[in-house]
Amino acid sequence: MMYSAVPECAVPYSADGRDVRCYFDLIMDLEASLTLKIYVSTGSGYATLPTDALPNQPFRGVLKSFTFQRSIMQGDIGQFTTGTGRLVIDNADATYDFLPLSYAIDGRPITLKVGRRDASYDEAFTLARVTATGWNIDTDAITIDLVDFSYKLEVPLQPNVYGGTGGADGTADLTGKRKPLCLGKPRNVTAVLVVPSLLIYQVHDGSIQAIDAVYDKGAAVTAGSDYPTYAALAAAGITAGQYGTCKALGLFKLGIAANGQITADVQGENSAGFIETTADIVEWALINRTVLTAADLDAASFTAVNSAQPAPIDYFVSPDDNLTVAAFIQNIMSGIGGWGGHKLDGTFEVRIFGAPTGTPVARFNRGDMLGGDIKREPLPSAYQPPRYRWRVPYQRNWTVQTSDLAGGVTAARRAFLAEQVRLAEATSATIQTDHPFAQDRDPVQSYFRSQSDAATEAARLIDLFKTTRAIYRATVPRKALRRDVGDEIEITHPRFDLSQGRAMILVETAVNVVVADGVIDSVEVAAYG
Repeated sequence: MMYSAVPECAVPYSADGRDVRCYFDLIMDLEASLTLKIYVSTGSGYATLPTDALPNQPFRGVLKSFTFQRSIMQGDIGQFTTGTGRLVIDNADATYDFLPLSYAIDGRPITLKVGRRDASYDEAFTLARVTATGWNIDTDAITIDLVDFSYKLEVPLQPNVYGGTGGADGTADLTGKRKPLCLGKPRNVTAVLVVPSLLIYQVHDGSIQAIDAVYDKGAAVTAGSDYPTYAALAAAGITAGQYGTCKALGLFKLGIAANGQITADVQGENSAGFIETTADIVEWALINRTVLTAADLDAASFTAVNSAQPAPIDYFVSPDDNLTVAAFIQNIMSGIGGWGGHKLDGTFEVRIFGAPTGTPVARFNRGDMLGGDIKREPLPSAYQPPRYRWRVPYQRNWTVQTSDLAGGVTAARRAFLAEQVRLAEATSATIQTDHPFAQDRDPVQSYFRSQSDAATEAARLIDLFKTTRAIYRATVPRKALRRDVGDEIEITHPRFDLSQGRAMILVETAVNVVVADGVIDSVEVAAYG
């Protein structure tokens, strides 16, 4: 059923000023679920036009406040966290007293729009698309706790497991274990023996581009033919000392029983074309492992990250890995100095944290700041004092082997197999001179394929953080509602080194929309610059 509290004719179209409108769904806990939609606004209320996509819909003027916080600044800058907030609706007239008796709100979508009360609803700016996690309804107000859509990513990166029924479904010993995944071109991954009697192994759950090499105790096995189906591979007679593949299913078959551990170099996921950049792999995970669709992604951000960081990466998910999509994205995005997460408007974006470029999307001066105040805060402890050396891994070996290798394995290959990663680095003698306590921390976690790409990233990081910077915090007016973390802004203020204006990168935003006398809608921003 549709919920409305006042007749459409009772709310004028011509009221002055901007308004925040909100609507959300509630589900009645019945055998046949019923949906209740609630429409509220700030001010004296609002009604949509007959020509709007949502025609002739009244909004009760009982929305009291909306707050929401997002940040990419925890121990490290660029670590995305879930956005959280709160919505408060007036209930002094007891209109909503019935809600907790019959309806649940957790997991229900909430949309907030900002526009003019005398304008079309279709023209309103979508400020937020979030989800309710719970509520409290008392004699004065409904208080609703909010979270962004990141909960949709708290699902397994690999939900597919072996059933143990035989054939490609694995033996009983594999029942419940996750099927492996290869993304990019991971080296020396441990193959899963799925059909022992036929010597059939799996390296990826789905179509792959190629199996470049198979190794038995570190020694290469000779490549043979590819077969289109599991049945064809199972029936094939493979020559001793060779392997045949079924690239359509990520399988290979040996011609003779293994002498020791079996590993492989794989060109991985290829179901819709081979993918190997960080942004493309993140997009694959979102579209194929969550309920998100292409329409839920900020496509421009993926294009921008692919342009800024086109370096190929490699990743292997073994049967013992229990990564969520959220943890996986955080893992590989941090490897290129970036993050991924849901913006306030509900779309998922990816970004790389970088220095300001001098092309801000918004400018704020002392006159814009509520009270005219600005605070200067130190950088997180991870950057104080700065590092004089950044080390970035590349050419990851996914199965470390230091013993039980075949006699013909070369010294160079033995050296490769003994180490999990190789390291590229960038150092600065200037930082060491300027900061006697300069740090030499552990390598970052990254998955670059080539040494040159890892070295480029190390140089970028040392350049990014060698300049003396700080976090500046100020409260600015409603025009900042359109700004997202990662945006570049310019702040001008008489204090510190801001008198000529300074470009900065937003690392935190806290939206505060309050309906009360003398209270101004605002956004508290924290920026790196």
